[in-house]
Amino acid sequence: MERHTVPPIRTGALTLLIALTAVCLAVLAVLSFTTAQADLSLAEKSLERFSQDAALENEGQQWLARLDAALAAGQDSAALGQTGEDGIITVTLTGEEGRTLTIAALPTPQGPGRYTLTRWQYGQQRDFDTGPQLWDGSF
Repeated sequence: MERHTVPPIRTGALTLLIALTAVCLAVLAVLSFTTAQADLSLAEKSLERFSQDAALENEGQQWLARLDAALAAGQDSAALGQTGEDGIITVTLTGEEGRTLTIAALPTPQGPGRYTLTRWQYGQQRDFDTGPQLWDGSF
């Protein structure tokens, strides 16, 4: 009877490969978790901003309804906002966290509508002095 000798399995390289794979998977898991957290934070900030814009939009539509009613009744619309030299009535509505909506409407005596919108612009009031201070390059 012949004896067959089976060489022993060398586990050194295989163990190293498995350990390296486990480390790579752990790093990818941490990166995925970090990215998911950043996406959630950005989504929450976007939702907050869209909510503020929706509130300003509602307030702006209510202002337009008051302007339309005043123009339909023939009342003076100067009380609804600032009237410029060209007759454009402008109002700036301020919401939460410095969000603004500037609306400008030009009353039209003839035509199907009572006014023409010339401006509907969202903005953000910021104070750049209170933010994080960046390095100015000095030592």
